[in-house]
Amino acid sequence: MSDLVRPVFAPLNAMEPWVGAAVVLLAVVVLALVVFALLAALGGVVRRTEPEDGPSLADLAEPYLRARRGAGRFDAEFDRMAEGTQLGLTGETAAGWVLLGAAVAAVLAYLPTFDEFYALVAALLGGLAVFLVLWTLQNRRRRAIQEQLPDGLFQLSRSLRSGLNLPASLRETSSSIPVPLSGLFARLAAALSLGESTRHAVRRVADTARVTEFDLFAEVLALHAESGGNLPSMLDRLAASVRDRNQFRGYFRSVTTLARMGAYFVALSAPAALLLYFLFQRDMLDRFIAEPVGQQMLLAAVVLEVLGLVWITLLLRRQDDY
Repeated sequence: MSDLVRPVFAPLNAMEPWVGAAVVLLAVVVLALVVFALLAALGGVVRRTEPEDGPSLADLAEPYLRARRGAGRFDAEFDRMAEGTQLGLTGETAAGWVLLGAAVAAVLAYLPTFDEFYALVAALLGGLAVFLVLWTLQNRRRRAIQEQLPDGLFQLSRSLRSGLNLPASLRETSSSIPVPLSGLFARLAAALSLGESTRHAVRRVADTARVTEFDLFAEVLALHAESGGNLPSMLDRLAASVRDRNQFRGYFRSVTTLARMGAYFVALSAPAALLLYFLFQRDMLDRFIAEPVGQQMLLAAVVLEVLGLVWITLLLRRQDDY
């Protein structure tokens, strides 16, 4: 068998090491893309075709039912995270990017060392890195909803004043505003058209949005459904209030930009110093790492650095909840 396989890898052995690594990496990426395309095409073939008159009530209810039971809850959370990145990803494509990052990292670690353990560790770190990028970007959808909500509320108020009922106004507004807010309005219009109570419908859509301002909008609709009142006027006041909150949030971010950037520069000073020692004081760094005390100090510094970066990131992410 080795005599049959050796001629296949003979051209790679004749190349420079970095050229062979690049060729193998490109082959892995192309193979992953081909497998993904084949699986997507196979899924399109076996997927049930949608009826000409649109999806049935069971089809519309299936995503909500799946999100409430067993592993479907995890799937729903992962889909929500992928959608929140505003990169046009679904849960399946996001999982594909995570696996692709793991495969690329494993190849890059295996080619110089030919050690399976290092390849496994690199695969875990590569997949984790892609997942962390998606997790970091998941708030982009919430920020977009916050920015689009005032215009959407003003447009909804004008539609109601024109004589349309609430579901028709939501449907009309969803056709004239950008995503992701248009999708939320369309889902709410569909739920109300199917006969669901206003409070339950708006509460479920608000749970999907996870934006404080949208929670206020949901409570206004639920209060109007129970007590009545001038809904267009309430929506105008809410839109003005949300716009003021957005302006204050933007002012807060601009004022605190220098402090936030300074915190990141302070956090990155230690890795930068380590890199400088590696480039210009390699002997001293090698002696420091060779000592057990130096290894313990370096490990403690890395752990504290990671904890500090995670804590700063969590503190900065909390400002989007208010």
